Amino acid sequence: MTALQIEIAKATITLITVLGGSAFALWLYFRQKEYELVKQRYLDGGVDVLISHLESSLGVASHNYARCLDIVKSFRDTGEHFDIKMLSEGFLPLDSSKFAQHANHRIASLLGSELVWSAFQSALAYATTSNSKFTLEIPEAIRLKRTTDLINNSEQDMAEAMVSDLLQLHEARFKYASLIAELHYLGRLLETEKLSVSAVAEFSNRGETKQLLNRLVKAFPDAASEA
Repeated sequence: MTALQIEIAKATITLITVLGGSAFALWLYFRQKEYELVKQRYLDGGVDVLISHLESSLGVASHNYARCLDIVKSFRDTGEHFDIKMLSEGFLPLDSSKFAQHANHRIASLLGSELVWSAFQSALAYATTSNSKFTLEIPEAIRLKRTTDLINNSEQDMAEAMVSDLLQLHEARFKYASLIAELHYLGRLLETEKLSVSAVAEFSNRGETKQLLNRLVKAFPDAASEA
């Protein structure tokens, strides 16, 4: 092999090495972009949206439960000296107009199941119903007792019944903690693993996914029958 041929061979090898390295770097770049797209779509725009909405709605209902409980106790203990202005003070507004349907659709397509969507709707229905009890129904009953002759029950009897209702409603919220916990678990899976688009298509077949859904079925049998 002549000196010229050796130089050409060296140049060719160098060029192939450079091209190969560039192609590999380009492949890594697009692969990373694919991972980021999956994370943005299913974690940031899916799991995190649902968790945030659930925690906000249930948190408002929990705050208003505590406020209503304080009002009932004051109503019971102060009798005719109860300050009627308390009935409209201290409550937080609950926005029940948003259902995060896009985020729920993404999670449903990821898990291959509508179970999270059904449980999510159940949680929002609970928040709306219980919040109405805390902020409207019980305060209105107290107002009628203090300003009219329409209610014959004593303050003590009314307060006992109201406290019982409040505690029962408040305890009902704790079952939705399992939904938030499972969403956090799903979020951890999406955070710790770099999923490709093809891996997302197979995500519903994974053992962790099936176990997650089985736990939700046990926690929300009614929602499972609707999913």
